Amino acid sequence: MTYQPRRRARFGWTAALLATALAVPALAADHLDSPAVTAEPAADINDLYAFMAPADADKVVLIMTVFPQAGGDAAFSDAVNYTFHVRRSADNVSRDITCTFEADGSFSCAGPSGAVAAGTVGNTANGDSIQAWAGLRDDPFFFDLRAFNNAVGADEEANPFCALAPEAGGNGDFFAGLNALAIVIEVRKDVLLQDEADNQLLSIWASTSRRGAE
Repeated sequence: MTYQPRRRARFGWTAALLATALAVPALAADHLDSPAVTAEPAADINDLYAFMAPADADKVVLIMTVFPQAGGDAAFSDAVNYTFHVRRSADNVSRDITCTFEADGSFSCAGPSGAVAAGTVGNTANGDSIQAWAGLRDDPFFFDLRAFNNAVGADEEANPFCALAPEAGGNGDFFAGLNALAIVIEVRKDVLLQDEADNQLLSIWASTSRRGAE
């Protein structure tokens, strides 16, 4: 598995939906949080992405990014659970995947049906039905902050989002050049579905929580 994007107690959560029968990506964003959350950046969720693996339709890719504006010394917390919550609409059963990190740079991601991948930050960890990667990457989220601000009070016919160009009031990607810590999971679809029922809609959200907390 290669991950190369274009460039909270429970701390936080963000959510998305994914229809596994279709190659339809889903994402959710959560930037600029409250002071209580941003005070612990390693547990501050930026975004959640969920999509079918481009090279293998039998696999699902889940990505969580944390630590806004991460620097080169940014690290995952050894006191936090990083969890992808996966609930199938057909049976309403949760099939979560939780990743934990240690101070020595090792990490492990464990999911349903004994799916486990363990390794070190910056390297791909391989399991029988799951692969995982974690480390520092360019923040893949795109947001034109200037165009967003220009939209406030704009009349209905002047949409600054129609063209992301300076003459249209845009300023490009606000997140260009910013980094985040990413956790990337590639898991076999049958681990999350566990049967071939017609309803293959998955509700997916992500959370960070204190390790050992009830």
